[in-house]
Amino acid sequence: MNLYEEIESYLQNHSMVNIAIAGITCSGKTTLANAIRKYFSNEYAVTIVSQDDYFKNLPDIPRAREGYLTDSIDAFWTAEFKHDVQQLLRNGLVKMPRYDVATNTRVAKYKIVRVGKVNVFEGLHTIHLLKELDNCINVFVDTEIETCLERRIARDTSKFGVPETRIRQYWNDCIKPMCERFIFPQKAYADIIINRKGDDSYDS
Repeated sequence: MNLYEEIESYLQNHSMVNIAIAGITCSGKTTLANAIRKYFSNEYAVTIVSQDDYFKNLPDIPRAREGYLTDSIDAFWTAEFKHDVQQLLRNGLVKMPRYDVATNTRVAKYKIVRVGKVNVFEGLHTIHLLKELDNCINVFVDTEIETCLERRIARDTSKFGVPETRIRQYWNDCIKPMCERFIFPQKAYADIIINRKGDDSYDS
């Protein structure tokens, strides 16, 4: 049974379904979330919430000698994220923040988010953070780490002008250790592991 069939099956017996999508940086979490919305939006209200909007401002993110540990779970306002998710599901409406990646700062907390019949929560650590969530399917996007690195290089060189050598060094010194410590262990708790293909399709 693939993910879409799993969601459809779940909705036969539940009023809503929550989906936690986790995986390392540039693994395809946001692409999968948008694919779910596209697949179901004609039939159901679909809401997407990104953990990235709960990043701390850069000075508040833990730092090692090699650089900021942005992939650490401590780089996020995790208690606020979990509280807002619970408020969304309990009250049907919540205000959530916006985060500007270019400046590494929170812009505001005025984004009004409404609960859907299908609620997708995507981010580096969502399986861990939302492990107590009811009616939840946990999905881990398992993409080859070298593929993720190449995507990160393509994104950061074109969008932010970061030199490739600096990205590779930061990846090896800061990102990869945080992935091994915090992100990869979530695979053990995933209901579905999705292997990402290079053509942006998915294989359950």
